Amino acid sequence: MTMARSTSILALVAVALAPAVASADAIDDLAPGTWYEIPDTPMRAVCPPDTKQYEWSYYCNNAILAWGGGAIDTTRGRLIVWGGGHGDYWGNEVYVFDLHALEWSRPWGPTPDAQIPSGGTHEVYDDGNPGSRHTYSGLVYVPAPHDAMISMGGALWQSGFFAAGVWSFSFGDNAWTRLADGPSAGEGYGDPLVFDPVTGHVFRRSNQRMLEYDPVSDTFTDRWQSDGGFWASNVAAALDPDARLMIIVGDGRLDTYDIATDTYVIDVPIEGADVESVLGGGSPGVAFDGERFVLWGGGLEVYTYDPVASTFALHEMQGDDPGTISASGGAFGRFRYVPTRNVFAWVDTADANVFVLRMSEGTGVPPGDDTTGGESGGSDGGADTSTSGTGGSGATTSATGPDPTGADPTVAMTTTTADETTGGAASDDAPSGCGCHAPGPGALASGLFMPLLWRRRR
Repeated sequence: MTMARSTSILALVAVALAPAVASADAIDDLAPGTWYEIPDTPMRAVCPPDTKQYEWSYYCNNAILAWGGGAIDTTRGRLIVWGGGHGDYWGNEVYVFDLHALEWSRPWGPTPDAQIPSGGTHEVYDDGNPGSRHTYSGLVYVPAPHDAMISMGGALWQSGFFAAGVWSFSFGDNAWTRLADGPSAGEGYGDPLVFDPVTGHVFRRSNQRMLEYDPVSDTFTDRWQSDGGFWASNVAAALDPDARLMIIVGDGRLDTYDIATDTYVIDVPIEGADVESVLGGGSPGVAFDGERFVLWGGGLEVYTYDPVASTFALHEMQGDDPGTISASGGAFGRFRYVPTRNVFAWVDTADANVFVLRMSEGTGVPPGDDTTGGESGGSDGGADTSTSGTGGSGATTSATGPDPTGADPTVAMTTTTADETTGGAASDDAPSGCGCHAPGPGALASGLFMPLLWRRRR
């Protein structure tokens, strides 16, 4: 073999290997038991630009701070954030953080200022798209053939009253559709949702009953009924699809729902300590990673929950400290397991970097290789804000929003009061009674793999 030919072969090999090398990042090398702060990833960089009518770049933080929820796009490996509402924020734009590109985008919205009503209660804006709302844990991603984020419940702009509408944002069509409203009786502001890959349905823990939603037929089925009500709005939920078990954690308690037997248990008795002392009084982060339930209430440490033994185990992590949870009500769905990267992702505010946590070996299943996560369809995000939305009446309308901007030089935290369009969190004694009250969960106790027994709170 000649020297020239050898050199050519080596050059071809180098070119073939280059993309694989270039695609590696710090998450690939993250050791189990380690938190990592992804640099230069504040969400505010893609907030809408200011207009004469509204200081978008300032108030967009309330998409998270004001009881804002999230979901995980399991098809592409993206954390979805959508929120606002009540007197805190009128924006209805969708944000996504790509855990592979390590960047934020705003694939849709917001509705233009002139089509956002003032005063009153607004399930639908004038352009036919959904009104802004506190989303709590009422967001869930449903994979192909739907490839959509579904929203149920919440507290609406501007009054804070209950959102009866069920909405779907299609990532394939980059558009909103209003689905059939849920049953009117017994629903709450902070109804948590989980997607069940076995049935392809969404399970909703409403205030007085469990509901099963079929996204194909767009219908609800009543499940377990509660005589006294479940009321707890600052909660998060996760599902073990193999065990057919859903857990709902927050507001100082842990509940379980067995899908197979249609059995709900309120305040599961576990000896040792109460939920509030371990995870705080609001919503902790709750996720299922395919093997175990993982719960997080701030700081480096996380807990795993064993529903068979009714115990928690405390795991002390290392690395970058994500700190305490800042947002009103807690973490909700902004703490999620990302199977395409085998990490848990977390976002606290629009000005904070995104954090990830790896608990076990492995770098995840690349997008498109996981048959349970759905096929990738349509646009994967970006700054396309010219979309169509469908209102509850079925009339398709068009809404063009402003383009994303660069980083905003004003990094001001919202500290003003409630029930005015000033960015403050809604008051717990607001006349709407939206349940907008919860202290942020505190940091967890220290320890290493410490099993905790649990008892019923008294």
